[in-house]
Formats: sequence, C-alpha cells, structure tokens
Amino acid sequence: MNSSHRKLLATLASLPVTEFKTHSQKVNPGDVFVCRQGLTWDSHLSAEDAIERGACGVIANRPLELSVPCMVTPSHSTSVSLINQYHSYPQDKIKHIGVTGTNGKTTVAYCLNQLLNLIGQSAYTGTLGSSFDKVYYPLDNTTPDAITLLNLFHAMEKSGVSHHVMEVSSHALSQDRVTHIDFDTVIITNIGTDHLDYHKHREDYIQAKLRLIDRLKPGGVAIVNLDDEQALSVMERCRSRCDVISFSCADDQADLYASQIHSTCSGSEFTLLYQGEKHRLLSNLPFRFNIENSLAVIASLLALGMDINDVLALFNAMQPAPGRSEVYPLSNGATVILDYAHNYDSLTNLYRNVSEHNTGRVVTVIGVTGERLADAPEIGQLCFNQSDRLVLTTDNPLGVSQDALFSALISHLPSESSAAVTCVEDRLTAIKVAIEELQSGDVLLLCGKGHEKYQYISLNKNEAEPYLGDLEALNVAAENMGLLIVSSQLETEEPADLMVK
Repeated sequence: MNSSHRKLLATLASLPVTEFKTHSQKVNPGDVFVCRQGLTWDSHLSAEDAIERGACGVIANRPLELSVPCMVTPSHSTSVSLINQYHSYPQDKIKHIGVTGTNGKTTVAYCLNQLLNLIGQSAYTGTLGSSFDKVYYPLDNTTPDAITLLNLFHAMEKSGVSHHVMEVSSHALSQDRVTHIDFDTVIITNIGTDHLDYHKHREDYIQAKLRLIDRLKPGGVAIVNLDDEQALSVMERCRSRCDVISFSCADDQADLYASQIHSTCSGSEFTLLYQGEKHRLLSNLPFRFNIENSLAVIASLLALGMDINDVLALFNAMQPAPGRSEVYPLSNGATVILDYAHNYDSLTNLYRNVSEHNTGRVVTVIGVTGERLADAPEIGQLCFNQSDRLVLTTDNPLGVSQDALFSALISHLPSESSAAVTCVEDRLTAIKVAIEELQSGDVLLLCGKGHEKYQYISLNKNEAEPYLGDLEALNVAAENMGLLIVSSQLETEEPADLMVK
C-alpha cells in the first residue's frame, strides 16, 4: 500500500461512516458518497446533492471543491478497492455460493439459503432482495453493484453470517460486479436465451454466464445440470479448473440422478440415485422443472461437505420461494398459479408442466417489461398458442409506452385472435377480468411479477410506483367474485415479514 492509499484510509477512518452509497438520492446522514463516470451520467455532478442529504465524505475520481472531505482515487475500481480495504475484506470471512442460469436461480438460491439457515447463519442476495439475521435489504438489481455488496458483506460479517447464497446475473458477470468475490461453489442451473437487449447475441450471453466458473477459488466446486443443452460448454469450462458435481433427470451417469418422477401442481416425488444408493424423496415444490432445482440444492449441500443422509433430512423442510410456482386452488374448482415466468424459456417450461396436469382451460395474465420489447412478439405468440384466454397487462414498462408493448405482444397473432385476447393496462383489473371467466378445472396463470409489489413505469428505478402485488390482487379479485382461496402451499418467509433496512 503506498502513502496516498494510507492517507485515504486515514481520512475514511476519521469519518463517522455508516455506509457507502453510489446514488445521491439514497444517501443518509453519515454515508460516504462514491462518484462514478457512467455511460449516461457522471455522478460527480451529484456530489453536492449527496452532501445536502447528509454525506459526511465523498470518494471521487477527480478533485472536487466540497464542504466535506473529498478522497480522490484514479478510477472507480480503485474506489471499490479502497472501501474493501477499509472494511478489511469482509467477503473473505464468508463462504459464497453463486447461482446463475436463465431459469431457476431464485428458487435454487432461496431454497439453499433456507436450508443452510436451519444449521447455521446464512444470507441470501438476489431477485428477492438481500436478507440475513431477520433483516431485509431491498435491492435495485438481482446482483447489486460492488459497493452495495461490500456494504452487505460488512453487515453480514457483523451479524455472524457464515454462508452467503447469491444469484449472479449475466449483467453482473459482464459488468464485473463480482470480481472481488471468490466463490466456494457455483451452480449453473441452465443456459437458455435471455437479455439479448443487453448482450445483443446469444453467444455473448452464454459466455457471460460461464464467467462465474472463473470466479471459483482453488478447490471450489461447480454444480452442473447435464440435461441443459449447454452442459458440454459448461463442463469444458470446468475442465482442469475445479471439481464438478453433476445432476440429471435423464442421464443415470450423473452424480445425482432423479428417476421414477411423479410431479403435480402441489409437489413432486422422485427416486434419487447417489453413489449407488437409492433414496425416495418428497418435495413441496411443484412441477418437474423444480426437481432439477431440488437436485441443484442437494448437490450444493454435498459440495459443502455434508453427508447425504444429513442433506436429505434437511431437504424435507424445503419450501418454495415467494412468487415461484405458488399454487392457489379456488372454491369454484379452478386453480391459480402465481409464477415469475417472464421470458420465453421459463414460460415454455411452465406451460409444458401445466399441460401435464390440467384438464380445463388455461387463462394467462401477462405483460412484458420495457427491456423485453424486442421479445414481446414471440412471447405474445407463445402465450396465445398455449392459452384458451389471454389477458395482456402491465409489467414494468420502464419508459416504454404500454400501447407500444401491447402492439408488440399482439403483432404476431392471427387477425381472428381478438375474441381470445384482451388488453387491460391496470394489472389488478386484468386479474379481475381473468378470474370472472374461471370455471371448475380451469387454470389461471399470473405470470411475470412474482413477489414484486411495485411497477417501474419510468426508466428511473428509484421512482417505482406501488403495486399491491399479484397475490393480494388475486385475493381482491377472488373476493369480488365471492370466491375463496381454499388452500395454498405452506407459508414461506416473505420479505415483508422481515424487518426492512
């Protein structure tokens, strides 16, 4: 460490630092504001705003005349390193499990963290926010920026967290948000097609996902799904780099092999073959795709050194993640499935599983985000082909007009489709419209929002509009129709049940 770095650390040590913030509007008294020159905004211009909100110091990449100490570093990455040194590298004191994939990240990460908390102190970071020690931290992105992560790691260390399970998005891997983390275990659930608005072509998306394997520490373990079409690419990336635990529902040569599968809308049952021994398992997670997710969770616990019998004893306690394939039977004999499915791959998977169990009509409520405008025609066509009734609505337009999103969703539909398709901008009203038509044996799919209780109408994610959430909307719509939700999956720990930080 050179003398200039020592001076910067000494200045930081002299301040009453609470947290480090990269967005001036989120600064609280005692925070240090960290400036960055971005692609569309130079946050050095927001330093005065941060000070007005109570910032006790500023870290910048150029000299600024300010009323609080301004610590100047040559680059944003150096700023991150400075904060890391200030916190004494808190991430190094925690075992990290990273989960990536087109689908299944949240279920695997949430459920694994749930089980780890039964035997110790674990933390979760991902689409549902970050939670540990009964505290919930809302997040703007599935995988936060490096400075937000360092704030969280510092808090985790103080809370005695030993394990951290995090979803790692392709955006985060492409933007080097997790380069300061050495993972003990990484899980690749699958690699399909998504986020081409950002990655531009599929190969770039695939390579971004594979970069998580490069973040494994020596002696780390990769969990690989042999049933995924990109399994060969994943195994090749792992070769000579790390140990591998594979899982499959089709290949009996996998380390973990599931056979004799029986899945329903309320759970599943399968036989697990591991090291020559068979175990019959029951799961509270519905549908066949969740058997793959279950295998990934089991493999991860084995990778951490647990005995298979201890793992399976924990497995019996696993409950679904909020907003992921939550099943709600109605008193009129219809069934509602609330699911986060929002891209082509996840929707295809959901429809395939629903068709195996459903004998009545399928009604779908769905929208697409502004980021997925280019995908909307294909998604609209898929949902139309798989549904008897389709209600299109709002799902985080992010500055794109809802009329443009509706137009894109119906652009590939046949001209005679209007009788089976309705566009309703207000999502609660859309759910009411869908429920009015449900009869015994029908299935209503509420897709895309999952647990979310907000709508990003504009591009500014700091100005989210409140939304009551699909589950509460379902309750309101059912009550209006005189219907009751007669039962539901066992309760999971919703973020709303935790203390919000």
